[in-house]
Amino acid sequence: MASQVELYREANELGIVVAQKLLVMAKPWVKGNTAPDPLFDEDGLVEGSLAGFKTLGGIKKKTGASFTPDIDISDIETYGNASPSRRLIQSEGGKLEIGPQEARRIVQELQTNLQAGAFQATSTGGFRAKKTALTPIRYWTFFVLGEDVNDETLEPIWQWWWFKKLAPESGGKISLAQDAESMPDIELGLFQDGEDLYEFGIDGPGFDPLRVELGYASGDYVVGVGAASAGTFTLSYKGNTTAGIAYNATAAAVKSALVALDDGYDAADWTVTGTAPNWTVTTPDGAPITGSGAGLTGGTLTVEPVAV
Repeated sequence: MASQVELYREANELGIVVAQKLLVMAKPWVKGNTAPDPLFDEDGLVEGSLAGFKTLGGIKKKTGASFTPDIDISDIETYGNASPSRRLIQSEGGKLEIGPQEARRIVQELQTNLQAGAFQATSTGGFRAKKTALTPIRYWTFFVLGEDVNDETLEPIWQWWWFKKLAPESGGKISLAQDAESMPDIELGLFQDGEDLYEFGIDGPGFDPLRVELGYASGDYVVGVGAASAGTFTLSYKGNTTAGIAYNATAAAVKSALVALDDGYDAADWTVTGTAPNWTVTTPDGAPITGSGAGLTGGTLTVEPVAV
């Protein structure tokens, strides 16, 4: 029997996400550069979603990629109060620290704040680059992706960060010693782009079953057909699509169509409530449903997650 401590703790060891694999990419900053949506599909990163990015290659395991948010707050103190009456944010930013190992050109550009045109080929197949004094700061957009695996389903989990505007702060020393890499760790400072600082998220089929239990989703989705006057729509769940569902179907009929999916779930796993033109569907494990309203007349199908 579980103890009261365990019940209150609501332990879910599958919710511990770590980066077993790590990818760090960068490209020159362009104002308003936001993370694309969708960024992932069933095969992983959407093809073309990271256009213009270049990989930094292998990253030191001991250093990895770490981000430290930084916020500077001033306390407003008034007579008669032992604690501050208000707190005002003076500045907000952060620092990204990475440990690249490979002698890639983009790593050299980052380390020394070189412009791309500073690199020239040598007559013997190498390269040379000239560093000039007081070169203007160059800004970068970074994409950091860590991949884990759900121990129960063996499906991947992708934890990602999209840093819109970074610039090198200080570089580590370069060493040609036998026990040191010649690519030092890099520290970059975060800057504001419009009102935005950075984006982040977790995705992947391995995370779907965890979303509800970890508090990121309610597991409920509102399905609506608007002002439809005839026709059918379909719903899709984990790659399986229902037969056509009538625009004015009962909640029981919508549930029957979902139960009929070849997905390993039965009637007890699904809950559908409501009446046309809107139904609320609770999926078996909180994973999202999508749909198509191509067969509807006079209405548009919508599927919206219910906030936690």
